[in-house]
Amino acid sequence: MLEVQDLKTKYVTKYGEALHAVDGVSLTIEEGKSLGIAGESGCGKSTLALSLMGYYFGQLRYESGRIFVDGNEITGRKPDDIRKNILGSDLAY
Repeated sequence: MLEVQDLKTKYVTKYGEALHAVDGVSLTIEEGKSLGIAGESGCGKSTLALSLMGYYFGQLRYESGRIFVDGNEITGRKPDDIRKNILGSDLAY
């Protein structure tokens, strides 16, 4: 099961301005279920996916919220750790 609680991320411009990309997303995906996300270009679909995997790179920054896979919190864990120990065996993206 994947559970996301009030996830917020932002992009920081070269001028230090914050552009909120994911703003308070909460969701639960039960085992055996899937979720499709659709929307216009630039609405945050890819940013949400990157955030769920812990890929904060360049100007993308984590602000707040929590992410759990099968009850284990993965918020703040390194992407390699998430990929090797959780995503590869329990979750596909």
